[in-house]
Amino acid sequence: MPPTPASRLRALLARPGLVRALVPHDAFTARVVEQAGAEMLFVGGFGAAASAHGLPDLGLLSSAEMAECVRRITARVSIPLIADGDTGHGNGASVAWTVRQFEQAGAAGILLEDQVDPKRCGHFAGKGVVPVATMLDRLHAALDARRDPAFVILARTDARAIEGLDAAIDRSCRYAETGVDLGFIEAPRSVEELARIAREVPLPQLANMLPGGVTPLVPLVDLERMGFKVAVDPTSTLALTGFAVRAFARAWLEGGTPGAETAGRLTFEELKAVVGVGEVQGWGEEPAWRVPAAVAHARLLLDSFARVVGRELLPRGGSAEAEARRLHDAPFVVVSHGTEADPRLNYGNRAALELWEMPWEALVGTPSRLTAEAVHRDERARLLERTRQVGFVDDYAGVRISRTGKRFRIEQAIVWNVVDAEGEDHGQAATFAHWTPLPPVLVG
Repeated sequence: MPPTPASRLRALLARPGLVRALVPHDAFTARVVEQAGAEMLFVGGFGAAASAHGLPDLGLLSSAEMAECVRRITARVSIPLIADGDTGHGNGASVAWTVRQFEQAGAAGILLEDQVDPKRCGHFAGKGVVPVATMLDRLHAALDARRDPAFVILARTDARAIEGLDAAIDRSCRYAETGVDLGFIEAPRSVEELARIAREVPLPQLANMLPGGVTPLVPLVDLERMGFKVAVDPTSTLALTGFAVRAFARAWLEGGTPGAETAGRLTFEELKAVVGVGEVQGWGEEPAWRVPAAVAHARLLLDSFARVVGRELLPRGGSAEAEARRLHDAPFVVVSHGTEADPRLNYGNRAALELWEMPWEALVGTPSRLTAEAVHRDERARLLERTRQVGFVDDYAGVRISRTGKRFRIEQAIVWNVVDAEGEDHGQAATFAHWTPLPPVLVG
């Protein structure tokens, strides 16, 4: 089975180094930051309340409203997301319901905090915290409620502003004992306090770099050296949007020339790419996998797999089109290339298109060597030659790269020769269900 959002998040968190999460306030900004290279999102209450209702982060959003915000974002991005669950919105049953709503909406994790209701932004005055025992009950309810055991629970404490740093560290250590996955002490007031948190709490920690907040803004490389696992800036996508829109509004109202300020905006072509105009225009058309040539190729892949590997790739039966649909929709990657001197991809199912971040039209015809970085292409060529000689390989693992430069390691892949009933060679194909995101290669 392909990895769930939660398992992809866990793989990301298991990598060495700091995860630089981005904090969108709606689906549009989520797509912008994903296309800029973000590997993880955090959806906070501040941006969600401001974007959806023009309201402050004072506990006004319900769990259902936050889940709907998550659902809209996860429908349009492929990277994992942690969502702000505030206090869990009530008693243990309410916490459990919030967790389940977020999971069903596509979140990979949830943040829960120890503020009293109604909660408020962690950098606002007038906060209060519940007793430790109450927060432990919230965390146990969340851990018990998750359907996917990989779903990530992040435990936040706001006790620094009320009880002091020692008490906040003690609380975070107590929360760690429940088995939660990440910790977060809100609003430390110095670099030294940040360093203590990273050093003394036995949990991977999130650092909140809020411009204008009470915590000093520390270079991300220094947060990484301290030992923090995740860093977020919770308001900048919102603040930058507000700044740019206000500047435009003033210029427009003061009689400016339409379109004059082009340097500080997306072009219309970029804007269309962000929202996926080409993708959406294709929704009402006949899908590429359904054209006769693709249906025939899908059957060739299924027949050759059974012939060469000795078992079925998926359950057979029904019309050729029905089998082609099952192959396209399969919960594992299937991709193939032809017999050209520089083989070109000629098939990718839905999982392959999503993994390599290409529409069918872009994938088909692409030299298959480009699915691997240059440094890994010799190793890939050796794999293909070994497959030609023995018929199939069922233990392959290697590094690949998507169209946008995202690297991932595939595991337990089967690579086989695509041959028809007469023994004619039609190229090679691969299938796999396990892959792990890898960090980008830093240059310089």
